Amino acid sequence: MTLFVDHEALESISRGLRNACTDLDSASSTAPSGVDGGVCTPAILGILAHLLDAAGQFVVALAASSSAVADANAGYKGQDDENADQLNLKVWADE
Repeated sequence: MTLFVDHEALESISRGLRNACTDLDSASSTAPSGVDGGVCTPAILGILAHLLDAAGQFVVALAASSSAVADANAGYKGQDDENADQLNLKVWADE
């Protein structure tokens, strides 16, 4: 069985997730600091709190996903290198 892992693609995916995490996290500075909605202010603030909480959880998920992809890529790469070394040693020993 042959399994091909494109390390550059996994690195690109990890980097994309990390960039999305950073961009979304930096957008938090644009959230309103207060709301003047009259009698609806509590409802608006409640909705805003839920949206900001969800966005924060998404930032954490993006960061975790980026790290997981990077760790998996490093594991695949390390195993590829180790297998290549073992194969080279065997070929050299047979010569």
